[in-house]
Amino acid sequence: MASDLPEDLQYRHTMERLEGMRRQTQSGSEYWLAREIQQVLGYVSWANFDGVISRAGISLSQNGINPSQHIVETSSMVAVGSEARREVKDYFLSRPACYLIAMNGDPSKPQIAGAQAYFAVRTRSSELAEERSEDEKRLELRAKVTKSFKAVSGVAQEAGVPSKKQALFHDARYQGMYGMSGRDLKYTRNLDQKENIFDRMGPLELSANEFQMNLAAETIRDENVRGESHAISKNKEIAQRVRKTMIDSGSLPPEKLPTAEPIKQVEKRVKLKQKSISKDTNID
Repeated sequence: MASDLPEDLQYRHTMERLEGMRRQTQSGSEYWLAREIQQVLGYVSWANFDGVISRAGISLSQNGINPSQHIVETSSMVAVGSEARREVKDYFLSRPACYLIAMNGDPSKPQIAGAQAYFAVRTRSSELAEERSEDEKRLELRAKVTKSFKAVSGVAQEAGVPSKKQALFHDARYQGMYGMSGRDLKYTRNLDQKENIFDRMGPLELSANEFQMNLAAETIRDENVRGESHAISKNKEIAQRVRKTMIDSGSLPPEKLPTAEPIKQVEKRVKLKQKSISKDTNID
């Protein structure tokens, strides 16, 4: 039995059992079943544990959080004899709810101390994941832009834009979307001319450029545009349409969007946080 183990082993055993009981919804949200963690936390009486859950709900309410989003009543089947089973009240508990339940326990008990540490780790892991979500979104968009850039370059070449004129083709996108050349856009944003301007765009701007390139590639191909000048003109025309759509939707003009931090700094931060998450979530 876990209760017969030395305190340090009970502590570790509690964390391992809680990890094993962790479940996930289809959307990836974590939850635990109250009846499953009751015994792990050392509560023999369901009535006592139900009271602790109620207090956790009150704590959530006092912090302006709707308890129904974290403590959801359900039912479970439990054995009442050698073969008989009956339906009893149970709860789906979110990670924040479990954390509050653990914090209401006596930390001098190894199983409670283990639970407090475990849910603190899960909470920190969630915080780190939320912090890095915007960074990861930007990295993913940056990778998509690279893919779209290569795709539209290939379509332009098929349409008759030679390699030495590809720069003119892509500059037409800047002229259409930003009302200026790519060189002037870098100057306006105080960027080095050798810097890749995509590396200093935020998520909205990256998405707009990706959309323009994908739309240009599809249109040039579908309309069977042929000839260097025609392809360049069509690219600028589509960029102008994208610019109008952005402004009509309430966005700032593309040239007024803020410059983002260098993408390499974002890559470095994501790598460091991934290491931190891996370290913090290790319960061994």
